[in-house]
This record gives sequence, C-alpha cells and structure tokens, in this order.
Amino acid sequence: MPSRTLAQSRRAPKTKPSPRSARSSPPLLFFTPDEAEIVEAITARLIPRDGDSPGAREAAALIYIDRAVGGYFSSLQIFYREGLAMVERIALERHAKSFANLKEAQQDGLLKAIETPSGPHGSERSAQFFAVILEHTIEGVFGDPAYGGNRDGIGWKMIEFPGAQHGYTPEQMAAGHRLENIPIRTLADIQAHKPEFRERKQA
Repeated sequence: MPSRTLAQSRRAPKTKPSPRSARSSPPLLFFTPDEAEIVEAITARLIPRDGDSPGAREAAALIYIDRAVGGYFSSLQIFYREGLAMVERIALERHAKSFANLKEAQQDGLLKAIETPSGPHGSERSAQFFAVILEHTIEGVFGDPAYGGNRDGIGWKMIEFPGAQHGYTPEQMAAGHRLENIPIRTLADIQAHKPEFRERKQA
C-alpha cells in the first residue's frame, strides 16, 4: 500500500465491504455514482478498516469530500474529475477493470504508482491528486461530523479525542486521564446546548 498513507501499519479486512449503494447514505452533491465509487475505494485504501477497527469507508469520508468539492472547494471540481479519470484509465490499462472493482492489493499498487512523480504511472499531476485526496480523506475521517464525514465519531474514537467540548475539568486535564471516558460531543451538540452554556457562564 502507498508508503505515505495511514494504511502502512493497518491490515486490510479479509472480506470486502458491501458497496455504497447497499447502504443508507446521503445524496451526492457533486460526484457521479461511478466517481463516488472510485473516491470511496481510494479512501478505503488510504485509511483502511483493520479488523473491528473502522476506516475511511465506514467514517463516510466520501460524503465529506463530495460536500467539500461541491461547495467550499468547488475550484477543485475539474481537478478531481481529471484525477479520477486518470486513476480509472490506469486501472483499465493495468487490470482491465474499474479501480473500484480491483482487489485491494491491486488498488494499493496503483495508488503507489501515482503517489510520486517518479512512480510507474507518476507525474506532477498524479502526485498532486494523490496528496489532495489523501489530505481530504484525513479531514473526512477526523473532522467534525457536521461536515459530512467522521460518521458516529468514528475518527475521534480511533484517536481517543472527545470532540468539541465546552471545556475540561482540572481532573480531565490531569496527566494520565483517559480521554475516551469523556462523552464525545460534536459541533451540533454545542449548538443544541448554547442557551444552557450561556446561562452557566452568566451565573
């Protein structure tokens, strides 16, 4: 698997997860269904599931990227379309299959081939695409669920991060305190309790 990704130290699952179409997911804002399959497959290899530990697919990194490119990062729409077309073209040339339908080892090999300009299918453009989708995958796994990814706080649970807290008690800030014991809160939780928080501050 690609040398610079979070996939280095994680094992791939023995069984392939069900396709996106078989699960309940929010509607796509930008990607076509075929493009979404490729994006999801790429993210699933950059941060793969490891046994019972979920990865980018389970964290819905695809939804984060789709919303980002369909909105704030709309300037990257052509860049993404061209990058995904490049990945698909190489997959067809090497294996006569869509990237989403390749075996995980083949997917890893292809991503490794485009990761750097010196790779077998590498170029400055391919390396840029790899770097951008890797960065967006990380954001989609570890960002606040309000932005579409990190479903059910999966990413935060992986790193024992309690999320968006109003503050911490002295005990919680003490060295050695187990952060996973603090209930995870999201930006939505903070917004929902804003009046209560203001009353507490005024008191």
